[in-house]
Amino acid sequence: MTNLPSQPVPDRSKYILLTPNGAKALSVGAIGALYAWFVLKLFLTGEQPALQLTVGALGLIGVLSSVVMFLCTYSFIANAHDKHLDEREIQARTAAYMRAYIYAVSMLLVGYIASDVIGKVYSGFEVTPEVLTHYLNLAVFTCLIMPATILAWRDRTPVLQQLFGRTCQ
Repeated sequence: MTNLPSQPVPDRSKYILLTPNGAKALSVGAIGALYAWFVLKLFLTGEQPALQLTVGALGLIGVLSSVVMFLCTYSFIANAHDKHLDEREIQARTAAYMRAYIYAVSMLLVGYIASDVIGKVYSGFEVTPEVLTHYLNLAVFTCLIMPATILAWRDRTPVLQQLFGRTCQ
């Protein structure tokens, strides 16, 4: 399914143009900040202003980075209609969605098993609706950007072509 000359070419300029290395760094920052936010949120008890500020900053950084990652060109490839992509991009997108699906299912299984095991092992810890809400926030934002993240990490475009948009010989 290649783009024929009569088909309109999609406008990718509406998306944030990130190089693969930039998208990789942004995705690591977003996912890392979200996981750190979740783990630190578990230990947030009482009045600890420094920890509260750190947890809030990590959550904000994670969410904003996820939004930027969701608006990048890799997200366009992940969410575009087939007629706007060539065969190579369609194959890459399909593989990325399969891996993202595996991540999402694994995350749900780990959350389910961990909530049961932690409740039995640590008698003082209770899985409250607040903890479940935080875990679901983590799952939603990481799963939202996972296809674009996988596409960025699998992109093998040469550095000069990333910078200049053409091959140098």
